[in-house]
Amino acid sequence: MATPNPKDQKAIEKLGSNIRKIRMSKGMTMVQLAGECEVEYTTISKIERGLVNTTISMISIIAKALNVHPTALLED
Repeated sequence: MATPNPKDQKAIEKLGSNIRKIRMSKGMTMVQLAGECEVEYTTISKIERGLVNTTISMISIIAKALNVHPTALLED
């Protein structure tokens, strides 16, 4: 299991929460989103639960799969 970064944990959790809300609002499952992003569903699960500090490129890939601007995933 990845070790959270306590300095940025709130931002990491907010990112995950935003991804989950947008994904669910579009009626997508984690498996569907993972397929669109070409990653394992466990990767999406870890990001949504704030267990990993993901990369900018993954944020861009997820945003494209959700058809939103990357900043939508980072909003407070």
